[in-house]
Amino acid sequence: MTIARPHTLRSIALETDRDKRTVARWLDRASVDCQDEIGAVIDGCRYFSDDERAMLLAHEKPKAAESVPVEPDKQSITVEIGNHAIVLSQPELPQTYSLETLRQSEVIAFDDPLAIAAQFLETADVLTAEMQRDIRLREHKLQQTQQAKAAITEKATEFKLEARLYRERTAMLATAQSQETQSLQQSLTTLQNLGKPPADA
Repeated sequence: MTIARPHTLRSIALETDRDKRTVARWLDRASVDCQDEIGAVIDGCRYFSDDERAMLLAHEKPKAAESVPVEPDKQSITVEIGNHAIVLSQPELPQTYSLETLRQSEVIAFDDPLAIAAQFLETADVLTAEMQRDIRLREHKLQQTQQAKAAITEKATEFKLEARLYRERTAMLATAQSQETQSLQQSLTTLQNLGKPPADA
């Protein structure tokens, strides 16, 4: 039964917000623990099943928690206004604020850069696999060409030898045939010379 392996080092890195090198270290530790190779290499890329992904995540160390400043307890302070104090009414502050006026430059950014990165990595993996497949096809074609060349070279040498023997044999047969034909002509001439002309009617 074929095991489904939908995960890669890059996809696990994106899911856990870690870099690929960190996930590769998890793979090394998990391989040492189980004393066996984890995942399967397909077209130059290593893929993992859900169980193998869980084995890698077992070696994930939690990130250091961000320190949150603790506000001191507010003390109850009583202030006496006293004489000659002018009490102002509470101003009404707006409920909606904008930081736009505080910025002096515009920023250009993608809405979801991680999605773009994942798409790029997936496309790069596919192109890499296709390049490796093309190289294998070209190497196979080269091997076939080399085998064909070797076979033709061997047969060409044999053919040259047969052609030379053919020329020699046909030359000998032509000479013998000419000699026999000349001898036959001589015999016919002798018989023709012994013949008498036909009598007059």
